[in-house]
Amino acid sequence: MASPFDAGRCTPISISLAMLAPDNKRQVALGITRGCNPDDTAFWILHFVLRDKVDGGFQDRVVLDVRVNSLDNPLAEKLAREGLKRAQLDYLLGPVTAAAKRADPGAASHPRVAERLQGLLKAS
Repeated sequence: MASPFDAGRCTPISISLAMLAPDNKRQVALGITRGCNPDDTAFWILHFVLRDKVDGGFQDRVVLDVRVNSLDNPLAEKLAREGLKRAQLDYLLGPVTAAAKRADPGAASHPRVAERLQGLLKAS
């Protein structure tokens, strides 16, 4: 069976991970999706969700999709292939989540969170 990372035609994939904070009051989810352009080149999207526990259930606080800069496509592919490294997980749960906690819930955009999320690819 061919891997979606084999050389040749672009194959769309989507991978997601959700983590519950030790206090069971916050959930962080990260997804990465590779889509394919008509010319068979790839583009990558990072999907981030921060949820807080409210009245016994989780409520979305920040939901954000960020298109990866094409120069960082190799880093996005490496993340999809190899998963989160410890430094990237620490960065996700640290600077990315901290920026999301300071963001206004329900805002139409979250530029600071988007900037931090892009930095996840370069965290090492």
